Amino acid sequence: MSQNTEEKQEKIRKNIKVICFIILGIVILWFSLVLVELYRVKIDKRPLICVNEVKDIEDDDEYSLTCYGILYKYREYHYNSDDSISAREFTLVFKEFERKLDDK
Repeated sequence: MSQNTEEKQEKIRKNIKVICFIILGIVILWFSLVLVELYRVKIDKRPLICVNEVKDIEDDDEYSLTCYGILYKYREYHYNSDDSISAREFTLVFKEFERKLDDK
């Protein structure tokens, strides 16, 4: 009887290890993706993954595009006159952007 319970406990330990490795793999993949996206923003490129893009009108001279990714968000500010980019921001979803909508 004790051998049967030991086998069950060993199966449970193996299952827990497999689940931990899967979770660790997902976290490493997500972190790598965020680093790649941050690097792309640093070299003045848009993120690869944009789940939802929202255009916000800020004033007569400028508008912004906000792109939501996987637990991160990206915003680029454009001039209305020629659609050139004046600024870019990248942050995690739970943080606010540094630049306020009504700032210039």
